[in-house]
Amino acid sequence: MKKMIATIMALAMMLTMFAGCGKEKPAETVPAQELPASALEILETVWAKYADDEKFAIVGGNIEANIMDAPGNYDLTYAENMTWNLLVPADKIENISEAASMIHMMNANTFTCGVFKITNISAADFGAAMKDAVLNNQWMCGFPEQLLIRSFGDSYVLVAFGINDAMTPFEKHLTEAYPGMETIASEPIV
Repeated sequence: MKKMIATIMALAMMLTMFAGCGKEKPAETVPAQELPASALEILETVWAKYADDEKFAIVGGNIEANIMDAPGNYDLTYAENMTWNLLVPADKIENISEAASMIHMMNANTFTCGVFKITNISAADFGAAMKDAVLNNQWMCGFPEQLLIRSFGDSYVLVAFGINDAMTPFEKHLTEAYPGMETIASEPIV
């Protein structure tokens, strides 16, 4: 009788082990990231992640319609000025249907970021044109050290450049806010 109970218990344990071995853990999936509602939303979301002691004086938007201490929409009525203050090549302005910016208030070379909603051009092509414009710019009043270009598919392209002390926290908070953005360029400016 003891042998029979021991055998039944051994069989039960074996069945339990086999049942456990056959189960696979469900695959962990990262939910697809929703497309932001606007270029401004991207910058506002990233800026909101900054701790107070990380923030620096910024101006958002453009000179004619700016917001102090926050990112702002870029008024496309003045789109031709994007070549001067966001380094957008003149022939790519027509591919922008919406834009937002945040720029270091004292020196744009310390930190500048523009987010562009693009049309009739791929993010890769727009990003390549922006990379070329930034890397070949003739800098005055200080030199940015780092360039970062990321995209949400072919909808939005983010271009940021500045000194490492400004770029490091920006990239950290951008990645926290939007881990699904694709990197087009991330490199030093020499």
